[in-house]
Amino acid sequence: MSRPMASETPLGTTEKTTTPAEWAPEVDARVTRIGMRIFAGADAFFFAAFFFAFFYLRSMNNNYSWLPDGTTHPTRAIGALIVALAILVAAFHTLAIRNIGMSRTMLWLALAAGVLFVAAQVYEFQNLGFDPQQGGGYPSVFVGFKGVLMVQTAGALVWLGTQIAQSSAAGDMLIRRATASSFSNFLWFLAGVGLLAYLVLYFV
Repeated sequence: MSRPMASETPLGTTEKTTTPAEWAPEVDARVTRIGMRIFAGADAFFFAAFFFAFFYLRSMNNNYSWLPDGTTHPTRAIGALIVALAILVAAFHTLAIRNIGMSRTMLWLALAAGVLFVAAQVYEFQNLGFDPQQGGGYPSVFVGFKGVLMVQTAGALVWLGTQIAQSSAAGDMLIRRATASSFSNFLWFLAGVGLLAYLVLYFV
């Protein structure tokens, strides 16, 4: 498509400019929504590899290497706390999108829940009840899965911090709320993966 030619203006006058159409909030929201769906779909396949490894290695169990001696499932209470915090992060962000007056407060609460999520996950890694260095299918899948989920959540918290910085009256968090809402979908995606991982890693 050819670009329109700029119209000539008399000397000494200023031509009025408009916001490019591709920067319009509704267009930006649609692009972000589609991009988030593509990203979440690709990320789902990434996490699916861990579930495949879990059930494949568990079914093979060569030389009884799935659960080596001394390996037990980590404490379910800690795992449940981690999942609950992930859900709170997504819930607080969703409330921030829906309630303009409480946006900044809800975003800070979401960030606080996210920091606690990372802290709880680090604590769990330090109190697993088994040594990941001893090898075995289950320890490898558990540490790899939960470690990647923690890293992605930590990255999401950086993204969340940018939204807090843009939560002023003239910031994009309020002007482009439909765009910001796509981030809630990613947070709910991470919470869903965390819940599914909890049911598989701690109970199966």
